[in-house]
Amino acid sequence: MFILEQTNIANAIKAARKLHPKVKMVRFGEYLVSGSKGNYYTVHCQRQPVGRIVDCTCPTQDFTACKHGMAAVSLHIAVARQRQATAH
Repeated sequence: MFILEQTNIANAIKAARKLHPKVKMVRFGEYLVSGSKGNYYTVHCQRQPVGRIVDCTCPTQDFTACKHGMAAVSLHIAVARQRQATAH
């Protein structure tokens, strides 16, 4: 788990770009992201009072941004913008 606004995400973004993971949306805020060995991790993206929380089931230490989380965040932001555009 990491707080998006309080985490150095540059390395995680680079790792995600290198991995090119597959991201599947289960529902808004919940995503399945492929790992480097073909397995999938579940990532949850949500807003909390402390900031935007990204929680991934991969073994990365808490409060460290992971490549799976950043891949899911990219889709989450795109879907959120699309939902907002269609609402207006």
